[in-house]
Amino acid sequence: MKLAINGGKPIAPDGLKINWPVYDRKEEKVLIKVLRSGKWWRGAYKNQEESYVGKFEKTFAEYCGSKYGVAVINGTAASELALKAGGIEAGDEVIVPSATFIATATAVIMVNAIPIFVDILPETYQIDPDKVEKAITEKTKAIIPVHYGGYPADMDRIMKIAKKYNLLVIEDAAEAHGSEWRGKKVGSIGDMGTFSFQMGKPLTCGEGGIVLTDDKELASKCYAYHHIGRFPGTPTYEHSLCGWNYRMTEFQGALLSTQFTRLPEQTEKRAKNGEYLAQQLSKIEGVSALKRDPRITKRGYYFYFIRYNEEEFGGLSRDKFIKALTAEGIPCSTAHNQPLYKNSVFQEMNFGRTGCPVSCPFYGKKIDYSKVKCPVVEKIFTSEVVALGKDFLLEKENVELVTEAIKKIKEN
Repeated sequence: MKLAINGGKPIAPDGLKINWPVYDRKEEKVLIKVLRSGKWWRGAYKNQEESYVGKFEKTFAEYCGSKYGVAVINGTAASELALKAGGIEAGDEVIVPSATFIATATAVIMVNAIPIFVDILPETYQIDPDKVEKAITEKTKAIIPVHYGGYPADMDRIMKIAKKYNLLVIEDAAEAHGSEWRGKKVGSIGDMGTFSFQMGKPLTCGEGGIVLTDDKELASKCYAYHHIGRFPGTPTYEHSLCGWNYRMTEFQGALLSTQFTRLPEQTEKRAKNGEYLAQQLSKIEGVSALKRDPRITKRGYYFYFIRYNEEEFGGLSRDKFIKALTAEGIPCSTAHNQPLYKNSVFQEMNFGRTGCPVSCPFYGKKIDYSKVKCPVVEKIFTSEVVALGKDFLLEKENVELVTEAIKKIKEN
């Protein structure tokens, strides 16, 4: 069969069957109910736990196995709150992976701390615990393991290292709704966990986020920092901390409450079809799914990562493979395109007029992000990773089309 990139008929001429976000009259009904109630934010309720936001916080925290949840306007805000509530301040170092979305690192900058980038593991694309331990200094105060693409990081090692050095652990689970490590939902293993509910995420209200924790004091601080410094239950104009206004609206809370009812079934479908695709890929030399780890008892997905070996494809470059696969009607990319530290904000050290926090006297050290080198992540982004979005996994026929398209390219 002639490749579509060379003028042949595409395997999926109409593209994959993708429908996201999924909604119906239930979402419409609940949004209209909030509209007509006149209660558009949780503060309109005498008992805030009766609000849609309050109910969702409780529901999602229980689903993940956490005691407390604080819902906010987006996942970036959730990360900032977790860092601030955890006591991270000017001059502190926070270890982050080199493969993730920019907000993981810029949230650290926004609380005046210093992100320290470390490499990832080649078979899982997750933060390398050995590199984490080597990066620890007297200024290190926290680790942010990211469950990149929905694949859980090695939380056994991360928590062991954190305990050894007395470090805060904030799980960035923005892409990992429903994923489990040893039967426990990610986001509930570290001191705090953060999620995003942006439109592309497995649970969405357009924009939104949440911080989870089992620690009552941390939860209270997160609440205060997101609510202009007001602790739960205090008078309206009593502000105990200097905080942001990161409050979620009732429209978002209502939409999340309805969307949440779909999450378990959608997670199961993606996990089942993702496993099936991994089996199909194993039959094709030169492509493979991420390494299967028996400690991962449930895979949620934001990206489906394929490891591509150009030597097995006759020297066909990864970039040309992506173009060929896209031409066959299979949308794909390299996910976030490059190691995080390669972004211009870090390469050019664009941290404002004075260069703080990296030039801040509280830090007292010199750092130059243009000198950072993480060989594994650089190789992966240059020539290996092929990323598909999560939504195709809701339909098994999509998996068949992806497999057929890859086989077609391999044969050619």
